[in-house]
Amino acid sequence: MAKPTATLTATQIKGVKPKEKNFKLFDGGGLYLEVTPSGSKLWKLKYRFNGKEKKYSIGKYPSIELAEARIKRDELKILIANDVDPNEKKKKEKQAQKLQDEKQVNTFQNLALQRLNKVRDDISESHYKRMLRGFKNDCFPFIGSKNIDEVTADDIIEIMQRMEKRGVKESARKLFQAISKTYKWAVSNRYAQRNPANDIDLNELLGKQEVKSYATFTDDENIRGLLLAIDGYQGEYTTKQALKFMSYTAVRTINIRHAEWNEIDLKTKQWNIPASKMKTKNDLIVPLTDSAIKVLQDTKELTGAYKYIFPSIKSKTAPMSDNTLLGAIRRLGFTKEEFTPHGFRSMFSSIAHEKSPYKYEAIELQLAHSVGNSVSKAYNRAKYLNERRELMQWWSDYLDEVRGE
Repeated sequence: MAKPTATLTATQIKGVKPKEKNFKLFDGGGLYLEVTPSGSKLWKLKYRFNGKEKKYSIGKYPSIELAEARIKRDELKILIANDVDPNEKKKKEKQAQKLQDEKQVNTFQNLALQRLNKVRDDISESHYKRMLRGFKNDCFPFIGSKNIDEVTADDIIEIMQRMEKRGVKESARKLFQAISKTYKWAVSNRYAQRNPANDIDLNELLGKQEVKSYATFTDDENIRGLLLAIDGYQGEYTTKQALKFMSYTAVRTINIRHAEWNEIDLKTKQWNIPASKMKTKNDLIVPLTDSAIKVLQDTKELTGAYKYIFPSIKSKTAPMSDNTLLGAIRRLGFTKEEFTPHGFRSMFSSIAHEKSPYKYEAIELQLAHSVGNSVSKAYNRAKYLNERRELMQWWSDYLDEVRGE
């Protein structure tokens, strides 16, 4: 008859000292306490399953006291009696927990914000804020907490339909693009299996996109009225100068507002806008005429000590706000149906294409529009620089003549 194993006591366990090698203190029923040279005391269960001897780690003393270890031993022995291997059960539970954790981490909201933060330096601040606002207002409340692979095409369609009912189709299109880009990034980085937005025809859902036409002037009389109104602007001086500089350069509003003194090269008479500030992600050289340089020289007396040529009215260390230029146009008496800050570009495009002797490619490249394939784009930027210098001088002369100078 086998001699029964002596059971352990709480006092015995508490007082046991480590040795040079691991040793075991048995409590019966396969339960034992393993003591390591470092002094750790680990509860384990020795058992047989399918004819093989195995060990199961219950936990560490004193986090698990003797009585609790015995209860756990009895629970494990019931599993074994029911043909369940405790180690295999633990392994499956860990795998299930891992999947659950991944679901909680890989929610659409977490990944959308992660991707948005990664591209923040590559887009304008206004673009970043617009995407973040769209996500928070119309997307995250409905699919933000879902695992990214649980979002369906129907979920996205419902978001688009809700926005369509509010009459914000353009915002819906932009949000759809942001959702789709999030999925493309997630799939590329193996956070998602596929992009459900690929199953959606946005034109079928929202109708064909209307071509947006910016309010502008194309006749000499109205252009003269606009230029003279800017000359007589009674508001902030830097705002007035920004409008004048925009008229001579025909660049995007955001580039005017974020223009820096270190981008201006008066020796070569050009404004070098880095790719990081451009919508096309290509550098843009803007030839500067004497009239444009005169605007800069006059402005430098006031803002030359600062980073931005046209800083914010509230803080000289920040760029001018978009609303500042729009508000100035409205204070000059022009309605949104008549003229907007972007109208300077539309004005330049219409008149240059209609009246100037310069090539289509030169005009479009000066507007920072994509022309040709990737190879020809790099070639054209250099090829048309001299022609663009002549084009911008022609434009400057046209404005000064219309103004009456």
